[in-house]
Amino acid sequence: MSSTQVTTGILGGGVISGDSHPDDLRRRVGERSEQLHRSRLVQRLLAAWTFPGNLVLLVLGVGCFTWLRTPPVWLLVLAVLLPLASSAASSRVLYNQHFRVRSLGMELRELRRAQREHQLDDLGGDDLLAAHKRYRAELPDTIERYRCESRGHRHKHNVLQGMTIAGAIVTSVVVAVSVSVVEARWLAVGASLVVAISAAFGGYAKYRERSLNLQQTADALEREYHSVELRVGRYRRFEDERAAYAEFAHEVESLREEHTRRLQQTGHVAGPEFAV
Repeated sequence: MSSTQVTTGILGGGVISGDSHPDDLRRRVGERSEQLHRSRLVQRLLAAWTFPGNLVLLVLGVGCFTWLRTPPVWLLVLAVLLPLASSAASSRVLYNQHFRVRSLGMELRELRRAQREHQLDDLGGDDLLAAHKRYRAELPDTIERYRCESRGHRHKHNVLQGMTIAGAIVTSVVVAVSVSVVEARWLAVGASLVVAISAAFGGYAKYRERSLNLQQTADALEREYHSVELRVGRYRRFEDERAAYAEFAHEVESLREEHTRRLQQTGHVAGPEFAV
């Protein structure tokens, strides 16, 4: 089966033409990677606007009714309309950005899969060495999935930590204000509830530990990926390519098994895409 046929079969949707050159694929992978990185940054900024930003606007709006005895009509209208308009607009923009990031991610995966198929097609062969080389060629996809999952858990951990810290500060301020403004006590109750829920959920989910576990495994797999090709580290003692790649396959499986064991120790089970 030729590289052209492989590429066409993988991408039946027409994202990549059947006669794409490996150099062209490499260039497009770089371009899409940069676009995806920028889109994710925009998505994080939009998420910060949608959730903490609108929450701040809502608190300020409630404060207009609570702290000001006789606020002007225009301020009351602004306090009501601004949070509503901001929430609707930011949610809509974030929704569109989510699908843009998803589309770029899918296209990038297709490009990388096509690039991998070119490499696998060049390897060919049915013996054990060829199987080990194909196994190595497919490893970058696994490493990327580990790192993507790690970034997601790290982001969730940072959000929960930010909510806990910001909520604690807001609670302290509102409690101090409630000494003279009785109506502000309900805000203190709400802020305390947010802090308690964020701290409890963060402690149960253990996002930080899961992110660290995934990142460590991805780094270790990448190190093995490069070491076997360069014959460094544990592979320096192998003069025979077949023995080196056999050791590589064994080490990669050991790392993935250790990763699953650490997940189970934290009370979580690896998803199907990370199963050994």
